[in-house]
Amino acid sequence: MAKVIIRGVGQLNGPVQIDLTLEMDDVQARSFLGSKREEVITATIAAHYPGVKINTNQIGINVLLK
Repeated sequence: MAKVIIRGVGQLNGPVQIDLTLEMDDVQARSFLGSKREEVITATIAAHYPGVKINTNQIGINVLLK
């Protein structure tokens, strides 16, 4: 199991703090580091923070593989 920590700021009628910690399998966690990482970040944040607009360059990702 890997831990993925997502932190940043989004926009929805004002700034929205994004602070999300997820546990998932190693293969899925590595997708946050791959070539399509922006798509993965956008989809994950859209699922947990619906309606919030983000700029993927302003989102920090930490992947802790065990």
